[in-house]
Amino acid sequence: MSTTVDREIAAARDLLDRYGAAYAAAEDGPVPVEDIAESYLGLLVNLAPLEDGVSGMLLLREREIRVNAVECELWPRRRRFTVAHEIGHWELHATEVADGFICRLGDVAESGAKGSPEQIREREANRFAAELLMPEARVRSSVEESSPDVAAQADRFEVSQLSMAWRLFNLGYLRRPPKASEYAAG
Repeated sequence: MSTTVDREIAAARDLLDRYGAAYAAAEDGPVPVEDIAESYLGLLVNLAPLEDGVSGMLLLREREIRVNAVECELWPRRRRFTVAHEIGHWELHATEVADGFICRLGDVAESGAKGSPEQIREREANRFAAELLMPEARVRSSVEESSPDVAAQADRFEVSQLSMAWRLFNLGYLRRPPKASEYAAG
C-alpha cells in the first residue's frame, strides 16, 4: 500500500533535508527556522509594525519576511510559526504572484473544501509550517519517548501549545480538534 504525501508536506521535508545536508543540522531539538530563512534561503527576517490581523508578510523582490512586532512581543513562539509560514509561501507559491504575500486572518479562515486561491495558499503555507517546525517523524519519536502531552511537546519544539495540539490531533494522538480556549496563548 502506498501513501500519498501532499506537495506542501513534501516541500517542507525536502527543505529540511536540503538544509540538513548543507549545514549538517541536528535531527533533534527545535528546527532552526530563522537560520533556514536567512542562512540557507537568503531571506531577511525583520520585525515590523504591521496592521492588526496581519501576522507576517513575504516581500519577494526584497527577499524579506516581515513579522508583526506586537504579536512577537505578546506571543514569542508565534514568530517561529509565522516565519515558517512565510517560508512556505517562498517554497510553494513564489511563482504565483508578482510582489509577495500579506497573511491576514481572514485568508486563513475555513470556508469549506474549496475557498479562494488566497485561502488555499494560506492553508498550504500553514501545513508547510507545521511540517517544517514539527516534522512528523520527530514528533512521533518524541511522543514515543515520552507522551503526547501538549505542553511538554510544545516546549520541546518551541511552538505554541495550540499549534502542537493541532499537530498531535492531525497525527492521531488527540481524539478531538483542539479549541484555542483550552491552551496557553501564543
